[in-house]
Amino acid sequence: MEWVLSIRAEWLTPIMKIFTFLGDEEFFLLFLPIAYWLWRKQVMGRVGMILLLTFVLNAIIKGIFQIPRPDEIEHLVHADDWSFPSGHSQGAMVLWGWLAYEMKERWSYIAAAILIAGVGFSRIYLGVHFPMDVLGGFSIGLVTLIVYAWILKLEPAGWVYLGPTRQSLILFVILMGIFMLVPELSEVAIKGGAAFIGFLAGYLHEKKYLSCTFKPGLNLLISKLVLGLFGIIVIWMGLKQVFVSIGYTTDMAVFIRYTLLGGWISFGAPYLFCQFGWNLEKSR
Repeated sequence: MEWVLSIRAEWLTPIMKIFTFLGDEEFFLLFLPIAYWLWRKQVMGRVGMILLLTFVLNAIIKGIFQIPRPDEIEHLVHADDWSFPSGHSQGAMVLWGWLAYEMKERWSYIAAAILIAGVGFSRIYLGVHFPMDVLGGFSIGLVTLIVYAWILKLEPAGWVYLGPTRQSLILFVILMGIFMLVPELSEVAIKGGAAFIGFLAGYLHEKKYLSCTFKPGLNLLISKLVLGLFGIIVIWMGLKQVFVSIGYTTDMAVFIRYTLLGGWISFGAPYLFCQFGWNLEKSR
């Protein structure tokens, strides 16, 4: 890791912090809902599910290996969980890799490669990961992409017949079973699992029952952003303060908050957009 010290510079550090922000929770809480509400809902629905699922996978693998972070050089950003594999690198591979796969444009693959490499290198530069952590994150993220693409192509008739409610319950039970097999769950795993269940349930129900499409217009875009982000703040920060004030600070409190957060992004906010006439109703 000594080679990192030789390239650190005052002008480069802010750039690396920007790259690493692209893997932070705060970034995903902005990017995922905004793109889901204002861009391509179906694409971002698929992105949201694989992204949240890979966070759970990353947290479980970290708990298995329990490799400490580098301690021989200064950490330029805060990081307090296990080191291998890099969650930022794994998330970057999954997010930007899947978007490039969906768009299938040359420029999208180039942009994805730059962002993925930038996020991975930033974690080494900032002193919070070993190179092997980043490579491990990239590798697991790539395998996740391949398996996810294969699963989406299957679409078994029996699974489709179950409907969104039973599908959500089955995946919830599977996730809980996985959690029970893990000796110790990190907060990241709980948050990711809860957000995944909430987002998945909302996305599946919205897809079947909420027949609205995107309606353009600057005023409508602003209205959606204000209402949508207000809901995120209320659930993410407001509900946390409520739980703290009544002394309810258990893992279940975290699970409830992030389940509601995922459901708000994929169903709650879009439902209100339709009720307020901010989206066009599809002809049935």
